[in-house]
Amino acid sequence: MFFSVITPEERLLRQAAHELAQSPYAEHQWLWKFFPSSADQTRDFIFRRHELEQIPRFYVVSKRPPTAFSEAWQVQSRSYVPQLLEGQRLSFQLCANPVVTRKNDAGKSQRHDVVMQAKKQLLTERGLNFDAKWKEWPNEDDKPVLYELVQKYCIDWLQSRAGNHGFKVIAASVDAYQQNKTGKRDIRFSTVDFSGELFITDPKLFQQTLFNGLGHAKAFGCGLLLVKRIETE
Repeated sequence: MFFSVITPEERLLRQAAHELAQSPYAEHQWLWKFFPSSADQTRDFIFRRHELEQIPRFYVVSKRPPTAFSEAWQVQSRSYVPQLLEGQRLSFQLCANPVVTRKNDAGKSQRHDVVMQAKKQLLTERGLNFDAKWKEWPNEDDKPVLYELVQKYCIDWLQSRAGNHGFKVIAASVDAYQQNKTGKRDIRFSTVDFSGELFITDPKLFQQTLFNGLGHAKAFGCGLLLVKRIETE
């Protein structure tokens, strides 16, 4: 596996901005240019976009190293062989797509944003129709605070999946919650930026999480877990 950082060349920022895709769906297609492939190649990389002083930076974990397709972009890659130990504490950052799966009236499984699902559930508990809007909450004085809902249900989602991915959450916070719409098919998905601390419970499982990501919407830049050792005195 390889860990790479893709950044624009400082002297060619204008060209890089012109080449960069402007939507999450197109951005995924744009990143494929760094991985020349046959038409039937399945995606073998996960990524996260990070803005640093309004300059885009892409962190990528992949089975093969990316190669720059344009002089406007530089690629720095290294072999990714993390040394992991049970009980090891790490700080982490994660952009994820927290969803729950529910069956619709036709019996088919559908994914739902955990925050939107929580809102619907709270509305029905107040006697409102399941299709009611959040703005229809009957009394503003006891209306749950959106910030608190986001923190609770997104962190609950992360904690519920940690064990099957080889770690336990020590502390976590939600730094950003955003709903997105992209693509010709009007694809809608949410992204949540987490940060915090964890410790490793199963090094092999955790390694697979680092390599393969966590959650859905990986084609839109979700799932890549960035970790860093916590220095102890």
